[in-house]
Amino acid sequence: MKKPCLLLSAICFLLTVAPAARAQTSGPSKVILIEREELKPGKFEEHLRESNNFARMLAHARTVNEPSYVRVGMSPIAGNANEVLYLYTFDSFAQWAQSQRDIERWMTKPGPMRTFFERVTGPPQQGEDLHTSVRSMVASFNPMLSHNPRASLAKARYLSVSTFRVKPGHYGDFIRATQMYKGALGKMKGDHHFAVYEVMGGGRDGMFLILSSMESLAEMDQQMAAGDEFPKAMGEKLDDFERLVSATLDPSDTVIYAINGRMSNPPEEFIKADPTFWSQEMPVATTTTTVSAPRAGAGRRRPR
Repeated sequence: MKKPCLLLSAICFLLTVAPAARAQTSGPSKVILIEREELKPGKFEEHLRESNNFARMLAHARTVNEPSYVRVGMSPIAGNANEVLYLYTFDSFAQWAQSQRDIERWMTKPGPMRTFFERVTGPPQQGEDLHTSVRSMVASFNPMLSHNPRASLAKARYLSVSTFRVKPGHYGDFIRATQMYKGALGKMKGDHHFAVYEVMGGGRDGMFLILSSMESLAEMDQQMAAGDEFPKAMGEKLDDFERLVSATLDPSDTVIYAINGRMSNPPEEFIKADPTFWSQEMPVATTTTTVSAPRAGAGRRRPR
């Protein structure tokens, strides 16, 4: 039987690596915010401390009757070595908007959150911005395109973030191709999961994200082996599926990240599941990390 084309092979791999699209335990989040930051070369360790300070502030919110927004931080093991990524999860766009207002208030207005942050960072001083660029995307969960998504990142140690771009006028074809793929999954061995998110802002129209979690990289070996079953499972529909995919999708890209508990503010159930991995404790600093002092009439620069 004819082997799948390279693009098809990529899709099979991306969709069969078991994903978890939410950093909570009640199913996929309706809305996710992904922030990608590119750092100046050689600044990762310094940035890690800055990121940890902000994650600790998010966790501190639980103790002062403020909402504690979930964030999972990570850095690439296959991708741009000077990049970090943060995944925030929300139940609605309204909650996302409220998080922006709350964080701005915490950083600019007197109160327990700013007091805590200044205690862990020290007094504001003029410091270097460690970033060369910061970009974000907000996306909504698409249940029609998803298949039995996992509900938790508590045991995840790696996350691949795959970006698919649907060609203009081919949204219906993308739906049909996905339904054909889901039908083939039912004939294959293994426990297959995938969750699909449609980008609503921060990316071009027709952009979709697939978040694929792994407890270990050994899962990549298992899923690549399972991919050999795909042509047989698709059967006589394989040629039609390949043509549909080729006409529907622009080239995709994938970055594999290692999750870092020190950059994260996980839900409490994650901490209970593995308190060592999700600990925010940092080694004793040998130097003091600072953040820029606010300009007159302006808010304090938001750390990452």
